[in-house]
Amino acid sequence: MSSGIRRRSLLSAAALGSTAASLGLSVPASAQPVLGAEPSAAALPAEDGYDLWLRYRRVEDPGQLKGYRAALRTLVWQGGGPLQQSAVEELARGLTGLLGTRVAPRTSAPSHASLVVGTPTGSSLIRELVPAADLAELGDEGYVVRRVARRGKHFTVVAAHADRGVLYGAFHLLRLVQTRQPLEHVDLTERPATPLRMANHWDNDDGSIERGYAGRSFFDWEKLPQLDTRYTDYARVLASLGINGAVINNVNTPADYLAEPFLTKLAALAGVLRRYGVALYVTANFAAPIDLGGLDTADPFDPGVRGWWTKKAEEIYGKIEDFGGFLVKANSEGRPGPLDYGRTHADGANLLAGALRPYGGIVMWRAFVHDSDERWDRQAYLDFTPLDGKFADNAVVQIKNGPIDFQVREPAHPLFGSLPHTNSMIELQVTQEYTGHATHLCYLVPQWKEVLDFDTLKAGEGSTVARVVTGRVHSYTHFGFAGVMNFGDARNWTGSHLAAANTHGYGRLAWNPDLSAQDLAAEWIRMTFGNDPQVIETVSALLLDSWRTYEDYTSPLGTGYLTHPPDASVAGHFDPSPTTTTQFHKSDRAGIGYDRTAATGNGYTELYAPTTRDVYESLENCPEELLLFLHHVPYTHRLERGTTVIQHIYDTHFSGAARVADMRTDWEGLRRRVDHRRFADVHRQFGEQITEAARWRDTLVAYWFDLSRIRDERRAWLQAIVAPADTVLLGGERNGLPVQVLNATGSGLRTVTTLDVPEGWRSEDAAAYVASREGETVKMPVVPPPTPALATLHARPRSGAVPVLDASLRSLAKAVVVPPAARCVHALDAGPDSAPLLKDYTRLSPSSGWHEGAGFGWVGNTPDATDTGLFDVVRRDYVRDSAPTVLRLRLPAGPCTAHLLTGDPNTLNRSLIVRVDGIEKARSEQLDGREFTWLRIPLDGGSSGREVDLELSAKEDETWHLSACVVVADDQRRA
Repeated sequence: MSSGIRRRSLLSAAALGSTAASLGLSVPASAQPVLGAEPSAAALPAEDGYDLWLRYRRVEDPGQLKGYRAALRTLVWQGGGPLQQSAVEELARGLTGLLGTRVAPRTSAPSHASLVVGTPTGSSLIRELVPAADLAELGDEGYVVRRVARRGKHFTVVAAHADRGVLYGAFHLLRLVQTRQPLEHVDLTERPATPLRMANHWDNDDGSIERGYAGRSFFDWEKLPQLDTRYTDYARVLASLGINGAVINNVNTPADYLAEPFLTKLAALAGVLRRYGVALYVTANFAAPIDLGGLDTADPFDPGVRGWWTKKAEEIYGKIEDFGGFLVKANSEGRPGPLDYGRTHADGANLLAGALRPYGGIVMWRAFVHDSDERWDRQAYLDFTPLDGKFADNAVVQIKNGPIDFQVREPAHPLFGSLPHTNSMIELQVTQEYTGHATHLCYLVPQWKEVLDFDTLKAGEGSTVARVVTGRVHSYTHFGFAGVMNFGDARNWTGSHLAAANTHGYGRLAWNPDLSAQDLAAEWIRMTFGNDPQVIETVSALLLDSWRTYEDYTSPLGTGYLTHPPDASVAGHFDPSPTTTTQFHKSDRAGIGYDRTAATGNGYTELYAPTTRDVYESLENCPEELLLFLHHVPYTHRLERGTTVIQHIYDTHFSGAARVADMRTDWEGLRRRVDHRRFADVHRQFGEQITEAARWRDTLVAYWFDLSRIRDERRAWLQAIVAPADTVLLGGERNGLPVQVLNATGSGLRTVTTLDVPEGWRSEDAAAYVASREGETVKMPVVPPPTPALATLHARPRSGAVPVLDASLRSLAKAVVVPPAARCVHALDAGPDSAPLLKDYTRLSPSSGWHEGAGFGWVGNTPDATDTGLFDVVRRDYVRDSAPTVLRLRLPAGPCTAHLLTGDPNTLNRSLIVRVDGIEKARSEQLDGREFTWLRIPLDGGSSGREVDLELSAKEDETWHLSACVVVADDQRRA
């Protein structure tokens, strides 16, 4: 019996194989399209990507154009509802562009060939041309597209049992023309594999997007219910893929979306989506009865709580009659949930399901439960499998593709197939949180295909993930796909033209998970860039190789999770950070990998079917692409082809990064075949990816050489490590920055290390002899200017022509410069009293109240304080508050300047606003995680000194942070 897992790291044929039938192109090979010459790039209008794959450019080949015009230039529609109206509008728009002649609907058939669309209910022509039996089994979303001959005429027919099917059939017909497929023998019957095909948005009400890399949210809550044309285009894009539901707010949501004024805004948005067959859903905060209803509990067994949700559902459906329901993230990463009251996830889901049931709504309850890194891989399985069969029939458990968190490589989640009596759906991440954001090309459809094709064996051979989530293994009433979207307000929607391939691929797989990655890539390219064979071949190769390329230069052999937050920030999970993620990859001096076996590890392998368990448990049989996810092995462990693990790490990181440069070269070959604007955008992106791939390569190669001290058999280099990388330097003073120089060559080297510093700084080189496979630490003398500052310093060792891993992030120091306390009027290190204090500085804490004779202190409101334990002694901690707070300072005579440091070493940081005497003097921009800035506020103590009040505040509902306050007399600052 097959286990459904491979020994070797090869893409399955199902993931990449090309089958014409899989795209519904039921035509013989002889009838495949003959491509005409595409126009040169100079003749192509510059495009900004806004149209995505709904580009309706005129057919270039004269013969094809003649054939399409003959078949489609007359559009016959005999009436229908709003969804059919949207279908006809799209056909008119698309065919007018594709045929280069105006196409408008008419109600009667002409004497020549025509396109007929509709349902048997509304169209006598459809009743005549399509037997009722052909539509009866298609449900509300299925359709046929076929060529029919009647009375000596040829009709191209888009017919469906219901209006929504007509809409989806219209987009399919347009797709055929866009991809230049012949229509002479077209005969397609389609229906979706799943009833739930969701677009999940992690958008916030302030316009930010958690894990969003394409600008800010295009849901404008300030202007809604005023509508924007972009909402209509958004609905068109979803409908073109067959996506029928949209969750418009973040899983980490406040309760506000369930009350006014949001309900009126949501109703307006739902009206736009409705015209394209998309139901609106919202993420519900489980604590809403407390936050909105004023109750003192959200216990699902409390009668008052049940009554509150019942009334809330009635209110929502009173405004949005086709409201889809709720998505819920509960008892995960600090979110409220039923476990807070000693209840279960099923109890919580059933509470909401009961309130929605009278209206046909559903609850999608996320199985992502992450409260402990140690149990992360097993927690969802352990929490949910005992509850199988206890969830309401209108509740569905939403399961991520893997057990951790959308890593570039994870096994399929063991929950798939383990809930035979509980509705289940799969959650995929279209936005590239851990796979390069919008900077790295990483086409994820091959990854998703591997997961979908994985045989869980939980119900016997053939119970693949795809069959589980399409309801073909267990008798689910609700099942399907959820995709965390990559849309923002960027003009091209996804921040990168090529990233839209993931959006397209997700939607098409949600409709039919049997489609192949190769076919989907080619389809998207044809619709997005045209039908030039060289463009199709080149971009297909770029897309289909990109996931493995990204994996090679980032996460070897299933290591996973090598990026670190800042949580909730745009920059989070982007840069390599192996030193802060050792709890996931378990690297040490002896070896690498996470032992998840039952014999010697945490027992994770026991969660799979016995055959799969035995394969995963065995070091000899474990798929190599998952080796380090499941086993801890010595660096010298040999892979099947004879290479050691450490040599594989070196080889793949260097070859993977090199392939990115090849990708840009391949793209350059399309210079005259893609319009200049999109060509230049993608070319620039590849340049950025080359830089970032080198950063990943050098950082990780340097990290594992430092740990293992095993040389690369094929390469040699020098590397530098600045430790600690986040450091405090005293301005105007001589500091010693420790830099470790490591020698990864076969002989001892005399080295000289230079420190790259900003203009106005002084530094000196440091020399050291470093033995082979050893490291020596040198103190780099550096003198920054006396003014408070932030700077990145780069240590660069050299020894003749020996290569250097210069792109390694470990060779950088992120320094904060502060003046020595002796030069300051006030030298205040802000944070809790228990946190470490910078030498000679004074603590500014919540207890630092103003009193007579004090030099500084809070007046009135006092802030809270946090020590994150991250970064250096100055930036690791801060005081904070959401309310305006006054810091009083006693100033000496004469002018002076206050410098306020704000930021957060972990999460994003809102603006700090500083007012003096009611006048705003400084305001920081919103900062990403790990970012800091100094605010400069000129002050004056007058002729004899005085007290001055600094009011610290933030925007409404936001929190300000203060890490340090330094006041320097202007004459001292110039010294």
